Amino acid sequence: MTYQPTNVPVPGLPPSGGPLTRRQKAAVVIHLLVSGGADPGLRDLPPDQQRQLVDDMARLRFIDRGTLADIIAEFSAELDSIGLHFPRDRAKVLALLESQLSLDVVDAMTNELGNAALPGSGPWTKISELDAAGLKTMIDGESDEVCAVLLSKLPATRAAELMQLLPPERADRIAAAFAKTEDVTPTAVAQIGIALGRERASRKPVAFATDGVQRVGNILNAATSGVRRAILDSLEATHPDFAARVRFAVFSFENIADRISPRDMPKVLRGLDGSVIVTALAGAADDMAEVVDFILGSISKRMADQFREEIGERDPPTPEETELAMSEIVAMIRKMEDDGELTLNAPEG
Repeated sequence: MTYQPTNVPVPGLPPSGGPLTRRQKAAVVIHLLVSGGADPGLRDLPPDQQRQLVDDMARLRFIDRGTLADIIAEFSAELDSIGLHFPRDRAKVLALLESQLSLDVVDAMTNELGNAALPGSGPWTKISELDAAGLKTMIDGESDEVCAVLLSKLPATRAAELMQLLPPERADRIAAAFAKTEDVTPTAVAQIGIALGRERASRKPVAFATDGVQRVGNILNAATSGVRRAILDSLEATHPDFAARVRFAVFSFENIADRISPRDMPKVLRGLDGSVIVTALAGAADDMAEVVDFILGSISKRMADQFREEIGERDPPTPEETELAMSEIVAMIRKMEDDGELTLNAPEG
């Protein structure tokens, strides 16, 4: 109920009470809600209406049961007749719609409304959806203080992940800039969120998470050796520059001799089952003899002789068994590279 000075007679009041205004009826309802432990949201009312409510409530002495029932019935009827309620405050409407409006409109209206229009969490929510690499790209051109504000708006684990991607000297400067953010106002934080959100929105969306070279490389890494060679040869003939970059992204069993250091090969083999190694070596085609010799030459003579003996004793593996065993060896190498246990050499040419 709003506080309008319209006098409405209410039956059941004491003779000295007279009719209750709509403001007084609202005071009765609010008193009932507060007494029941509910929060009617009075702090959101304009200050003058809050003061008026205190005065109106102080003037009321007591209400009989019949009058109270009538007021509650009237209040309930009003609530039931309302289909939808809109905030009268433009700032509250802006906060409600900010995630749906363009950032330019939000920015312009925030400037028009001043401190009354602090945006909500919309821009920051969108920013937090970026992965660490995307956040790093976003802050590359920002000041240390802005970066400190952004990190403060992220969960601690996400902020730590982002800090680890930064050069040490930049991370140190941003950490020092946290001291300068202690006096940053909510308005400034909101404006930073809008500016960063605009920068994010201006980025052209991409259809794929990785570039063409990496996508082709991932496909060829999963393909059989015959398919891989045929595609690489075709690319070499038609798009030599692209083919050279794809070869760098591709790593397969036949690349071991060129891209693995002999001192790293024993570490790779130690993480594999012996039967996998024997199957891969036994099934290697003649044109992979260099890879077989490289692997056997990188380990002790006794172990190499043992592998040769097992290769000679077993039946030739099927192409499927060979591909599976070779894939396990390649997967182990890739894992060790990701873990920093070895480094692949750049492909020749």
